[in-house]
Amino acid sequence: MWVEKLSAQHLRAFEQFNLQLNAGLNIFTGTNGTGKTSILEAIDVLSRGKSFRCSSVNPIIQFEQNDLTVYAEIHTEQGDCLPIGLKYAHGKPQLKLNREKVEKWSTIAAELPIIDIHPESYLLVTGSPEERRRFLSWGAFHVEQRFYPAWLQYHRALKQRNECLKQKNYPEAAHWHPIMAESGQLISQIFAQYIEVISPYIVDYIDQFGFDEPVEFDYEPAWNRAKSLQACLDEELQQRNNTTTIGPHRSELKLSWHGQKFSKSSSRGQQKVLALAMKLAQSTLLIESTQKTPLYLIDELPAELDEYRCQMAIEVISGLNAQALITSVSPEPLIKFVENDAKWFHVEHGQVSEML
Repeated sequence: MWVEKLSAQHLRAFEQFNLQLNAGLNIFTGTNGTGKTSILEAIDVLSRGKSFRCSSVNPIIQFEQNDLTVYAEIHTEQGDCLPIGLKYAHGKPQLKLNREKVEKWSTIAAELPIIDIHPESYLLVTGSPEERRRFLSWGAFHVEQRFYPAWLQYHRALKQRNECLKQKNYPEAAHWHPIMAESGQLISQIFAQYIEVISPYIVDYIDQFGFDEPVEFDYEPAWNRAKSLQACLDEELQQRNNTTTIGPHRSELKLSWHGQKFSKSSSRGQQKVLALAMKLAQSTLLIESTQKTPLYLIDELPAELDEYRCQMAIEVISGLNAQALITSVSPEPLIKFVENDAKWFHVEHGQVSEML
């Protein structure tokens, strides 16, 4: 899968742009603040309704404008051309896939899988458990058909249970336990299986990047493993909490090496490399499992990695035949090891021009 055409209107500093992209590497250069990253955000927000820089659409709409339009033409693995469009006006999104209206961003995300690598990617390793749950959810969503229906069912029941707890309606809260138990145990099972399958891929990549000790991965489901989730929910209800504190929405992927927590015993550089290895492993597993190739959005790669690992990352992505949009302040850090068929763009004063 790759994006051949990308256009946007009223996106941050851009009144509009229309780009013809390369199936492989697309590199956008320009000084800080010129809008390079906004081009990556256009694809990200089209795929999932938010970008790696903000959690909603509103912040990326151009100042003093009320609407945003993003359009892309996707080439699928089957050779089809698939148009995808977003019109966002007055707080309401309108989505189209193949010129037909769709109601959910999950429909778009399934067709346009995106992997972000950016200056905050190390938070996948050092941030809250929610960061790693998002990692697990992305992988499970794309490779396991049972995941998304279970995830929807669980979170709907969780919302209802929490509302009952706030109102101290404990008998009604208990009504949701069987639904949460069935869907929650399936989610945790899928998460655990995903970690078991993807771990060797991650280890292989960090070996390539020069780690001298293996990283270990352990999934904690956030309830007593000796008991069922239903039993644990029933026990928790007796404590009269105001919110649900157990279940896969509180689960954790623990990372360790040298017998210690990785985030506490590693350097920032090592954390960035592990986060990169985890993202590369996700794409490799996705391709092997579904024959779908994700699109990489990579913000300021030369600023995040040393030259050797930067080169390795580009070689891996190219070897996966994946499309990548990469930003860099200048061409020099990348030009020495980027293939001649890469497409180069320069961004300045709200304009994007192709470099010949």
